[in-house]
Amino acid sequence: MQRKRFLYLQKRFLNNLISEEELQEYLSLLEDHEDQFAEELRNTEDLHKSEFDHDTAFKRLTSTDHFASKGKRIVRYQWLAVACSLFLVFSFGLFWFNREEAPKQTAEDFVSSPQSAEHANQLSSAIQLADGTQLAITDISQQPTNYQGVRLSSPQQGLIQVELRETHLPISSAFHEFKAEKGTSYSLLLPDGSTVHLNSGSTLKLAAGFHVENRKCVLSGEGFFEVAKHEDWPFEVETRDYTIAVLGTQFNVKSYPQMDRSTTALLEGSVQLTSPHTRLTLEPGQQVQASGGESWKKTKANFREILAWRDGYFRFSNASLQDIMEDVLTWYAIDGVEYEHQIDERFTGSIVRSRSLSEVLRSIEKIANLKFEIKERRIFVRK
Repeated sequence: MQRKRFLYLQKRFLNNLISEEELQEYLSLLEDHEDQFAEELRNTEDLHKSEFDHDTAFKRLTSTDHFASKGKRIVRYQWLAVACSLFLVFSFGLFWFNREEAPKQTAEDFVSSPQSAEHANQLSSAIQLADGTQLAITDISQQPTNYQGVRLSSPQQGLIQVELRETHLPISSAFHEFKAEKGTSYSLLLPDGSTVHLNSGSTLKLAAGFHVENRKCVLSGEGFFEVAKHEDWPFEVETRDYTIAVLGTQFNVKSYPQMDRSTTALLEGSVQLTSPHTRLTLEPGQQVQASGGESWKKTKANFREILAWRDGYFRFSNASLQDIMEDVLTWYAIDGVEYEHQIDERFTGSIVRSRSLSEVLRSIEKIANLKFEIKERRIFVRK
């Protein structure tokens, strides 16, 4: 019902028919319905030819009580007819909407696009089996592959099915390694029926004895786990800061080596996190952040933001530029960021991951007093 009301008010707003009272209601709903805002624009033909008075709308928005009552806000509309894009900026931050669809990129998409020789080499060895065999994801997508008790196949685009049988390897200590290089993401269907969705720049090590004598894996990066229930064998995920044990549930883990904390968010079921110093149980809707295995912080989880990467977006809520750039660096082939000045601005919004890094940085420049320069695989931030 709320969504219908929002879409009704939005049509009135785009046609300059909205009353002052309706405008206040529209603004209060806007922050919670950004996706519907973008979808409506996607379905609007020849938007740039409409009678919508952008300058008048801007002045009207910023003069409302809704904005005045919430302190300093920035609202900015840019209508790009050629690019067919809309940028909406507000609430100490920015929202980017693209009229084009933003499909999740898969390993195949990444391979087929122009990339450096270095990236091509990385993708050719994105899988390393416990016996040292290195495989390309594209090889598996073409036909099933069998090596030393391991069968890999791709029943659908972006999904790798892993089947393991007993092997002569010392399975207690051996691991099969799966990498999602920068600019790629894909899913693994594990032998026990569980699914792991790997984000860009992530590595999952799967015990060679998985579903033979255990259900153990090691994650570096980010993954969303949909764990099949097995009463006798807990599913264990080892990260840099703690180990996660579950029987059957859905949760997201973010533990990149370059970040100073690991985060686990529980969607449903129950998980237990342990480190040498701490033991903690999460309930659905909760997340925990840990640094060094000692400093633990439990909060409410925002899954729309946490799981945005699976839909091809970065999403932020009152985030610092440093937090945003941390996530950006997981997707783009950049080694780091150098800040020449302290940046205190905070942002709320969305970035489509299919955009180039240069486009993303130019968009930030338009709403912040910042300048970006890319040099020797590093981003330099200046005022």
